[in-house]
Amino acid sequence: MTIKEKALKGLPLDIPIIDAHTHTGPKYRRGWHQNPDYANVAGQLKLYDLLGIDCCVTAPHPLCDAMSVLTNETAAREAELFPGRVYGYIYIAPSNGMDICRENLRRYSKNPAFVGIKFLSGYQGQCDDPVYRYAADFANEARCPLLLHTWADNPSTKSMAKLAQEHPDLSLLIAHQGGGKAADTLRTAPYMKDIPNIYLELCGSLHNTLSFSDIAGLVGVDRMIFGTDAIDLDPRFDFGRLAISDLPDDAKKMIFAENYLRLLEHSQLGKIQL
Repeated sequence: MTIKEKALKGLPLDIPIIDAHTHTGPKYRRGWHQNPDYANVAGQLKLYDLLGIDCCVTAPHPLCDAMSVLTNETAAREAELFPGRVYGYIYIAPSNGMDICRENLRRYSKNPAFVGIKFLSGYQGQCDDPVYRYAADFANEARCPLLLHTWADNPSTKSMAKLAQEHPDLSLLIAHQGGGKAADTLRTAPYMKDIPNIYLELCGSLHNTLSFSDIAGLVGVDRMIFGTDAIDLDPRFDFGRLAISDLPDDAKKMIFAENYLRLLEHSQLGKIQL
């Protein structure tokens, strides 16, 4: 049975799947398309079991208020409570200052549950912010993934491309297919031809009229990373778009997990164990 056939029958997929973009924990003041039954980590993992998703990488919800210390502490606690199912990004907030940035990187880079770094850029700063630049330098030395938020060209595609060019040893995951809409994906794709360490993370594709097959034709399946934005978005949306797409199963397997695992092979941060 193919991946598409299993998904259409409502069966959990029996392939490795990593949700590489999540925000765990209750979110009381904001949210999009949330299901209250899954608005905590245990509930989220129950939904993952129905789909066949093995694990997630998260920057929990205090990041929305630039609370980097609490965000990272929460991720570490969740990873300890749900080992092998929850991993963390080291979340960096420029408004917290350089000293807290350094301490977060020092402390959590030693925790094997943390596999990358997360910027809520656009909302909280531009790519040339000194704190972000310091954290990008750290990611470059650690050769780890850096998940960078963008929406509607904020921060700009040009500035993200420059960050990747100047840090060739990190893996820059540009969230939301490059910014949320077809125009953003189309603007990002040409940069990816010349900058090999840029990847498109796929979550939040509700407004993107390009299919995942279309995106694969633009950037290649080896440059696509699966994510859902859970719990802000119900993970079944982007999961379904990929699972029932016209891409061959080998390509789906790459996007669901293999590409992300490959990015971690040379990283000095934690590893995902499936």
